[in-house]
Amino acid sequence: MNNAWAVFRRGLRISFVFLFLFSYASAAEPRKITFGYSTVGAMALGAWMAKEIGAFERYGLQANLIYIASGPVVVQALLGGDLHGGIGASNAVINAVLNGAPIVGVAEVANRPYHRLYVQPEINRIEDLRGKSLGVTRFGSVTDNLTRILLRKNGLEGAVTVRQLGGIPEVGAAFQQRVIAGAVTAELRVDALVPAKVLVRLVDLAIAYSMNMIVVSRDYYHRNPDVVERMVRAYIEGVAALHHQRETALKTVAKYSRLVDPKRAEQIHKDGLTYLVRAPRVDPEAVLTILEFMGKKGVPVETFADNSILDRLAREGFIDKLYKGR
Repeated sequence: MNNAWAVFRRGLRISFVFLFLFSYASAAEPRKITFGYSTVGAMALGAWMAKEIGAFERYGLQANLIYIASGPVVVQALLGGDLHGGIGASNAVINAVLNGAPIVGVAEVANRPYHRLYVQPEINRIEDLRGKSLGVTRFGSVTDNLTRILLRKNGLEGAVTVRQLGGIPEVGAAFQQRVIAGAVTAELRVDALVPAKVLVRLVDLAIAYSMNMIVVSRDYYHRNPDVVERMVRAYIEGVAALHHQRETALKTVAKYSRLVDPKRAEQIHKDGLTYLVRAPRVDPEAVLTILEFMGKKGVPVETFADNSILDRLAREGFIDKLYKGR
């Protein structure tokens, strides 16, 4: 009887050892996530850098980054379960939530409009656009929203045709072929010899504007709050690396944007340094511009954003440590 009990106890100890090792291995195995981004410009730079410097991996995530042509499509991919998280246009996120979509923004990428209005060389005043066309990626995208805000501010709403073209490359092609008179965009993808000029820098409008958010589905956030927090931590490290690792940043821009012109890569890096917020808490003032444009001024920020992760990281000094002594 005693021998049988000893054998049983020994077997039980061995089972516990194997169970511990299996649990440790499972915990150590990276969590696979698919993370989308809706631009090949500065607004995606934090995520690109997080991938290139291994920040996702440091937080136990194996992140597959994929480009999706516009913010509304990022929202659709989240709702369809094709993404675990992504960077999408704030106006698209807000509009989707107000129409019942179960998604939520957990961080804000930028809170000032950094796009420019590029026009054909014969356009000298914004009034010259009357009766002409401006190109946007997709209706409901950030390019569409900023275009319409600009037209409304200048009394041209309804006097200028807004054309949906698909993505940034398609907008550039339409401009190059003179199908459109101009476009509000982060950068105009045209050949170097194509004459184009910046007529308006939207940052000069002096308005707070939420450009993009890191967004997840509410169900995924509820079931995996730790994974979502790790996404946000990795992203914030990516933004910090922009400020500390210039050469890596320029190589990263060239890799993901596929730009061969170093000057254009440097401009995207500069925009990232200038506009990406270090502590990406969703700013109520920056979303108010979008809500006012939609006629939804009284909607509380908590309807479409959850700042609890950023508030927690601020309390523990996580972001300050990334920039301390730099």
